[in-house]
Amino acid sequence: MHLNIVLLEASLELVPKEIVNHPAVIKNAKRRNKKPEETLLDISLHYHAMKSLENSHKRGRPDILHQALLVILTDPVIKGNLFIHTIQSKIIKVNPNMRPPKNYLRFIGLMEQLLKYGRIPINDNESLMEVTNLTLEEIAARYNLVVLSEKGEKINPEELCKLDEKWILGIGAFPHGDFSEKILGLAKKIYSISKFPLETQQVLCRIFSACNSILGWP
Repeated sequence: MHLNIVLLEASLELVPKEIVNHPAVIKNAKRRNKKPEETLLDISLHYHAMKSLENSHKRGRPDILHQALLVILTDPVIKGNLFIHTIQSKIIKVNPNMRPPKNYLRFIGLMEQLLKYGRIPINDNESLMEVTNLTLEEIAARYNLVVLSEKGEKINPEELCKLDEKWILGIGAFPHGDFSEKILGLAKKIYSISKFPLETQQVLCRIFSACNSILGWP
């Protein structure tokens, strides 16, 4: 089954320049023998440093993306184009053949390499993940964007399995808050699959389970 997905406003970024000299950032960087600006922003490490950042409630949670990629890329049946739209509006193209590391620390190192060099692996001809020059507007022009939001029209997850290749499913990959007005304005449809707030991996698990059930897989 083909299902295009874009993970929206993903909490994935290197430590921004505004807090690069904060003691918590420097301490973590020294421990890992890295430059502060080449480490990933993580609220579990940089909580006090992040208080001054704009939209801090939506930032510093790369673990959400890690869990989402594990669900999407390890499913043996559901395939399609996969993009990551970061909180800083970078668009990352993900190779469907990628197998993300299950170990979180290895994943962090991989994402730091990706954001520093623009692709992983750095030297191979075929990239597993690559920072592109695309914009979300261009993706929304290429596909019909469906955004999942608590405020959307209630539907069963099975309905999303019927989307053809002209559609792309937008799922938030941030911890708190709602989508920006810009993103909601790009959406052709806004749906909700639960009367309860769901975390990113719960949304994906419900959709993938529904699609596998339709296909006859237990």
